[in-house]
Amino acid sequence: MIAVTSVPSPARRRSARPRLLRPAVAAAALALALTACDASSSATGGPDGRAAATRVVTTAHGKVTVPAHPLRIVSVHSWSTESLFDLGIKPVGVENSGANYVPPRYLKRWKAAAKVTTGADLDYEKIAALKPDLIVGVDVPYLAKAYKRLSAIAPTAFASFSESSSWSAYPRDTAEFVNGTAQLARLKQKYDDRIASARKTLGPKLTDSSWDVIQGGFDSGNYWIYSSASPVGDILSRLGVRFASATASVGKGDTKSVSYERADLLKDADYVVYYTNNDGSPANDIQKLFALRTFKELPAAKKHRVVGTPDFLPGSYSDAMGVVDSIENALRGQSG
Repeated sequence: MIAVTSVPSPARRRSARPRLLRPAVAAAALALALTACDASSSATGGPDGRAAATRVVTTAHGKVTVPAHPLRIVSVHSWSTESLFDLGIKPVGVENSGANYVPPRYLKRWKAAAKVTTGADLDYEKIAALKPDLIVGVDVPYLAKAYKRLSAIAPTAFASFSESSSWSAYPRDTAEFVNGTAQLARLKQKYDDRIASARKTLGPKLTDSSWDVIQGGFDSGNYWIYSSASPVGDILSRLGVRFASATASVGKGDTKSVSYERADLLKDADYVVYYTNNDGSPANDIQKLFALRTFKELPAAKKHRVVGTPDFLPGSYSDAMGVVDSIENALRGQSG
């Protein structure tokens, strides 16, 4: 991650807690709230007949009071953005992760939203100008440093970040922040069904093959080998595959940076999975590895079993199902 640079001071803090209404006027206020396009939250009746417009959620920075039904959400991390899209929510502002890294299913919606970052630099003034009633993200290091300034603009809810966390923790937390757990449960069930279907359809083609997981690295002259507990590794585990020695040797939550010249580390893999841009081209310079004779002589390369996916770093259940699609497409038509 890249550190965030300094930008002008944030706008004045917006309140997320409107005054409670007397029972006699609650019904009228509710009707007005439902029709007000610029309302900061949607009111719902509480057990005592009063309007309950906020709720408390657990975040990486403790308990945060958020709107019960946020209407103007800004997302400052791609994983939360993709989960919002999955939940049917259109954020008013999103991170600028680069169009080539946005999975195709989200690209049109991502382009339509205002961009509130340039690289890892947050534009606090632009975020404030969007008048968000909720800011969501993931507590990666550069966003953790930005949390205080963001929370001065609007209630800010970040999912806890850990290298060893499952990818599914981020859509789960994002759904909780925006009161979308019912929608998330349906997505999770769809994913579980997709895994079961692939296992049934592919059977031994999955369980009898070994896989390595790699990405073009950001260390000069090196690529990265991912562990079996990486996002793609987790999905492969659900599918029932075995891991080849390179991926199996990497500790949980870690990556191993190795020289391009060590393509031989992948020699016992039946399949190698790697990260692509959304147009299918290799991402992050991994093509430098593919161009080497030592790589071209690997069994996986000779048999055309090098599998690219733009969903290599899933931020949502649709992304995870995209990984399953990539695996299934690669295995179809393969003879043993």
